[in-house]
Amino acid sequence: MVALMLSLLGGQAQAADALFSVTGVAQNDVLNVRAQPHPSAEKVWTLPHDTTGVQAMGSPRIVGSAEWRQIRIENQTGWVNARFLTPQRATSAPEPIFFRAPLSCSGTEPFWGFQLTGKTGVLDSLAHGKATLQFDTVRNPGGVPIIWSFRGRQKPSNASVIAVLEETNACSDGMSDLTYQYSIRLDVADGPFFAGCCNALAGQPAP
Repeated sequence: MVALMLSLLGGQAQAADALFSVTGVAQNDVLNVRAQPHPSAEKVWTLPHDTTGVQAMGSPRIVGSAEWRQIRIENQTGWVNARFLTPQRATSAPEPIFFRAPLSCSGTEPFWGFQLTGKTGVLDSLAHGKATLQFDTVRNPGGVPIIWSFRGRQKPSNASVIAVLEETNACSDGMSDLTYQYSIRLDVADGPFFAGCCNALAGQPAP
C-alpha cells in the first residue's frame, strides 16, 4: 500500500486538514490529480487506488455539482475530486516496548516459574504460590548492553520487587544439559529471593 506524507505549502500559513485515504477507485484504476479543480483540466499525475496519508490544503472548492480538494505531494500541487477521499481515523501512538521480548523463566530449590509479558509478570512457586508482579521501570547501564534492572510491585501485597537480568547465553538450570539465554535474580521485599534462567517465550521472535 502506498503511503504519502504531504507537507504544507512552503512558508504559507494554510492549515492542513486531516489525512485522507483514496477510496471508491477500482483496483485496476487510479485517481487523477489535475492542475485545476475541473474534470477537463490537465492531468498532472495519478494516485493508486489504495493511497493513504493524503493531506489536503485549504478549503474545498465547489465546481458545478462536484467538490474538489487541493493536495500537495513534495513540490507538486494538484486537485482531486473529493468524493474519492475519505478521512482517516486518528490513531494513538503504540505503547513503547517495555523489554525486547516476553520471557519465560524458571528455577529450582524450590521449583518456581516466572513469565513476563510487557510490564506484567506472573510468578508461580511451589513454596509461595502464585503472584502477579507489575513492573514500572527497566534500566540498562550505559556501556553494558547485556544487563537490565527491573523495578516494580507484587500485587496485591504491594511489596517492592527488583529483578536483575543478564544475557549470558550460558545459564544452566543445574538439572539438564540445556543452556538458556538469560540468567535472572528476582527479589521480593520481605519475601522470597529467586535465582534461575530465562528464554524468550516459545513462539515469540528472538531478541
